[in-house]
Amino acid sequence: MSVKVRDTLSGDRVEVGGDGKVGLYVCGPTVYNHIHIGNVRAPLFWDVVARYLRSRGYEVTFVQNVTDVEDKIINKANEEGISWKEIVDRYTDSFHERLESIGVGLPDIEPRATEHIPEMISLIEELISDGHAYAPGNGDVYYSVESYPEYGRLSHQRAADMRETEKGQTGFKRSPLDFALWKASKPGEPAWRSPWGEGRPGWHIECSAMVEKHLPGGADIHGGGSDLLFPHHENELAQSARAHPDRTFVRAWAHHGMVNFVGDKMSKSLGNILDAKEAVELHGRNAVRMWFLQSHYSQPIDYSGEILEEKRRSFERLLRLYRQISGSKASSDLSDELAARLRENVEVAMDHDFDTPEAIAAIFDVARRAGREISALPDAAGEFASLRDAMGGLLTIFGFELSEEIAAEVDGVRIRYEGEPDGEILSRVAERERARREKDWPVADRLRDELGAGGWTVEDTPEGPILNRL
Repeated sequence: MSVKVRDTLSGDRVEVGGDGKVGLYVCGPTVYNHIHIGNVRAPLFWDVVARYLRSRGYEVTFVQNVTDVEDKIINKANEEGISWKEIVDRYTDSFHERLESIGVGLPDIEPRATEHIPEMISLIEELISDGHAYAPGNGDVYYSVESYPEYGRLSHQRAADMRETEKGQTGFKRSPLDFALWKASKPGEPAWRSPWGEGRPGWHIECSAMVEKHLPGGADIHGGGSDLLFPHHENELAQSARAHPDRTFVRAWAHHGMVNFVGDKMSKSLGNILDAKEAVELHGRNAVRMWFLQSHYSQPIDYSGEILEEKRRSFERLLRLYRQISGSKASSDLSDELAARLRENVEVAMDHDFDTPEAIAAIFDVARRAGREISALPDAAGEFASLRDAMGGLLTIFGFELSEEIAAEVDGVRIRYEGEPDGEILSRVAERERARREKDWPVADRLRDELGAGGWTVEDTPEGPILNRL
């Protein structure tokens, strides 16, 4: 068994997992602030991939690093007058809390850069020894891009067209494209001892060291945002290819598209960000997941409140059907047919470059077919046990919360509910809520009694009414 991933380097679909094992490495956060909704895309998507692969029987090792020493962290600590470690601990905790709120699990291994200083120093020493890096004597160490003629293959650029990505101290870099493997420390900065003096690692070297340590056979898939393609991933590849040319570093590079806010890339520097926590509070985790998963990971995706609201309604339609059949005790021929079709179509979609939009479409397809059957024959709702199990299993793999309340807005009133109230029932609840707001207690009491006679109870809360079956 194997899956195919479109490799950024070759442009081809590359088979991975042929031996039943998948090593997955994803570039994680630099922890200096709360993550915004755009930062969620990578951990959410790759968590789904890991869940799916495990459901198919693959042995998955999922590694996602944390960059815990970097200029942004140091600057944040200096602004607040506290230690860099306090900043790291605060925002690592924040990162974990926000992932938990959206139902994203932690990776198997979450290495921190500062825990791998010896491995990075060793790798730098090898590069210097082989003539691929140099220490100009000021405490810095630079990678020599000239020593790697293939530089630019991953980002599909020519060296002559590339921009300088790191400003070195004047006169110390041999070429503008050379990048720092080790940086001499400045007063007040965190520093570690090295053969070149007190300092700290450059950003790119950490991922090369971590892949080698935690995935010694190489990463089957290396994931990250398209914004990391150059220079970060280009530099990773150059380092590792020159340090250990006899080893496989990465078999398939997979880059996800950026999240755009009304046409612009979402970024802290532009100030057009939405905190991941706020996004879940506004829209619910299921809506956020539907929004991400109904777009292919490789494509950019637009955010707006209207888009997320549509995704919320879309998932609730799916959830209503699932709840309709959740009490099934038997399986009809149609149920078995739809369950088999669903599993097959999802596997085909996911095994071909993790096509979550096609996988989600397959779930909606069988839900519509089951819904038509139930509309024609209401008693059929009790004969979909096999489809219920297939849908429930897949929705869980994709990280959806199946116990989440459903909500609807009726005439300006937000109503949360369980069960299957029809439009007339929801209208009565909205009418009763308006009567309560106007303190028209006789009308509110009458409507409550009418709802009760019909088998419904209403709980009044500051966030709006909650409707439940008696």
